[in-house]
Amino acid sequence: GRGTRNAAHMGGDDEQVRYLEEATRTVRQEGFYMKRAIDADDLQVALNHATAMLRELRTSLLTPKNYYDLYMKVLEELRELEEYFMTLQRGGKAMVELYESVQACGNVLPRLYLLFTVGGVYIRSKEVPAKDVLKDMVEMAKGVQHPMRGLFLRNYLAQVAKDKLPDAGSEYEGVGGTVTDACEFVLQNFAETTRLWVRLQNQGASKERKRREKERQDLRILVGTNLVRLSQLEGLDADLYETEVLPKVLEQVTACKDTIAQSYLMDCVIQVFPDDFHLRTLETFLNTCSELKEKVNVRGILESMMDRLASYATATGSSIPDGVDAFHMLNNCITQLIEKRTNLSLVEILRLHTALANFGLKAYPERTEYVNHCISTVATIITSVGYEPPVVEGTEPSSDETVVQLQALLAVPLTEMHLSVLQLENYAELVNILPWGNRKALSVDLLRAVLTHSAPIGSKDDCDKLFDLVAPLIKDPEGAATAETLGGDEEGKEDVVDPAFEEEQMLVAKTVHLMQHSDTDALFRIYLSARRHFGQGGVLRIRYTLVPLIFAALRLARAIRVREAEVAAAAEAAEEGAEPPAAPQFTVRKAFQFAHEIVTAMATRYPDLSLKLFLQCAQGADEAGFSAIAYEFVASSLTTYEDEVTDSRAQVRALDLFIGTLLNCRSFSAEDYDALITKVTQFSAKLLKKPAQCEMVAKCAHLFYREGEDGYKEPRRVMECLQRSLKIADVCAASSGTLDLFTMLLDKYLYHFEAGNPSIEARHLSGLLSLISEQLSRMEAGEAKTAAQVHFQNALRHIQSKSDDPKFAAVQMPSA
Repeated sequence: GRGTRNAAHMGGDDEQVRYLEEATRTVRQEGFYMKRAIDADDLQVALNHATAMLRELRTSLLTPKNYYDLYMKVLEELRELEEYFMTLQRGGKAMVELYESVQACGNVLPRLYLLFTVGGVYIRSKEVPAKDVLKDMVEMAKGVQHPMRGLFLRNYLAQVAKDKLPDAGSEYEGVGGTVTDACEFVLQNFAETTRLWVRLQNQGASKERKRREKERQDLRILVGTNLVRLSQLEGLDADLYETEVLPKVLEQVTACKDTIAQSYLMDCVIQVFPDDFHLRTLETFLNTCSELKEKVNVRGILESMMDRLASYATATGSSIPDGVDAFHMLNNCITQLIEKRTNLSLVEILRLHTALANFGLKAYPERTEYVNHCISTVATIITSVGYEPPVVEGTEPSSDETVVQLQALLAVPLTEMHLSVLQLENYAELVNILPWGNRKALSVDLLRAVLTHSAPIGSKDDCDKLFDLVAPLIKDPEGAATAETLGGDEEGKEDVVDPAFEEEQMLVAKTVHLMQHSDTDALFRIYLSARRHFGQGGVLRIRYTLVPLIFAALRLARAIRVREAEVAAAAEAAEEGAEPPAAPQFTVRKAFQFAHEIVTAMATRYPDLSLKLFLQCAQGADEAGFSAIAYEFVASSLTTYEDEVTDSRAQVRALDLFIGTLLNCRSFSAEDYDALITKVTQFSAKLLKKPAQCEMVAKCAHLFYREGEDGYKEPRRVMECLQRSLKIADVCAASSGTLDLFTMLLDKYLYHFEAGNPSIEARHLSGLLSLISEQLSRMEAGEAKTAAQVHFQNALRHIQSKSDDPKFAAVQMPSA
């Protein structure tokens, strides 16, 4: 019949479909008659049809997948039979009789399926201890030695017994047995299942080896289910696992001498049992790893175990218990593996040490020497094998497997150690082995980690080490296209910057804010070091990296000023003969000189930015009382304006900055201040567009009459500025027909009149009011006229609100 034909004659897909359909039809038919007999309460007929149905599982013609489909259909029918047996049991029938009677079935496979079905009900009846029935059934199952049929039979046995084991807290515990009995049953079933699974490899012709390996992979879940059931036993504790369960499981692993089985079962052990069990038995597990077959991927097994334990340490927030020297156990195992398996590739070795480093970092967060050990070991191995990374054109990262894995190893300590990786021996050496693109990617990860943890850069040495390490972000590789050629370096042309490049430079720039030291001299040396590194980056980078360094220098100047004052006060208060505190080596003047050099270096390429920075530095110097230095900064900004700023809108923005800065500075002598504001006024008067010229000259009037008793005051120069602006406004109004410049000037006149400028008299205001009123009457209706009227009416209301002031009383209001 169908069951006697060899598995080699399984046929193609079409034949498989036909075989399955035939078998399914028989199962459905016999199942139907079985259920009809059950309804008639005819036990013997029901058993006969069940036997006929179960004979279909004797087939060798189906692939594992199709056999599984048939098996599931048979199980559906067997549930009906099990319900019938339970009904009989509740009706008073002794299950021992039924248990013995089904053993009279002629064929072994159907007999055992029926026996296990009755056995489940037999255990439920508690007529005998559960352990006795379980032991009998697991022994009986040895009657089927065909690999695939035996695997599914034992799977059915496991399902039947699943909720009937004498586990801790189970209704079958006590008289029915103990958790030890439950473990023995599952372990025995596991051992036999493993043997059957391994034997499946030797079925059929050698040319079908690949097909059989795939079939075994499909069926492996039938083996692993036993280990899952073991892990689910409530009564299984670490002691029982250590003394009984794991030794017997590992005994089966080593005894099977099969690559697929050993790989899968070791992985199962790692995945299904608790982490604290693994820690308790780590040495035993690792010893077994060294006994596995040559072709077993021990690296993958060890990596999986290390990742599992690392995740456990992270999730629980606690390190490995003191009594478990897990790192050294794993390290020794890896060392022995590398020595024993001389054919291990460098990639495999790197992956092992990457997992070990990750484990050491997560499980022993305080023991950075463990990570250092992994890095140093890899450096030694790479040197000994003479590894040379592949040559990569350009700056793109290499996808070479060894390079990628080395990069992954070097990235492991970044999250936890961030800046402390600078202290790891051989770390920089390994980083420098990487191709430029991979170094750049690693550098980005490093800076992100440093910035996320706000790790302070507290010494010049740390600064040098860090920027040497992240060199790919700071400069271009030798011989490659420089950053200048990547953007628009023609005069007046905007730089075209890649967003990724911009993000990288922003990371570098942010490190400046992490440079910290209580001693101003030490901090200045750190800034000098950073300036040296940043200076290698080319003009596209310095717009990002040097700007924060300038503001850091200004902040440092204030700190030095405070220190100098403290030193002076301490020296004055010191008793005669006492040693006065040391003055800072780097003075405030030196800090400003440092900032001036940086801004000057940027001026040609980035005139607008440099001009703003010069003025920012000028305010800092003015605040510190260094008028000569402040004067130099403003003069430099004026030179930059004259030489580099050519766009008319940029000129207006710059002049606004000049005026605001000069009004804010207070330390200039009258002579220096006059020279600077005269220059700004001259630049304003030379603007190309008349409206801008009018507005800026009017603004310059504020420079000649500053508020406060000690403020610089030249009333005549104010009048000159306003009158010049008025003439320009008259010309503009004639051509444009708008009055916005006149209304703007009305505000300026009002301001200076209220400020008490003697050159601005009531007659000037009266004349301007009359002029605007007359011009408004001639304008055509429209938005421009409406805007001008609103502005004019607001000014009139303001003047009227000052009517109590005798000075304003002299102002003649225009007639309605």
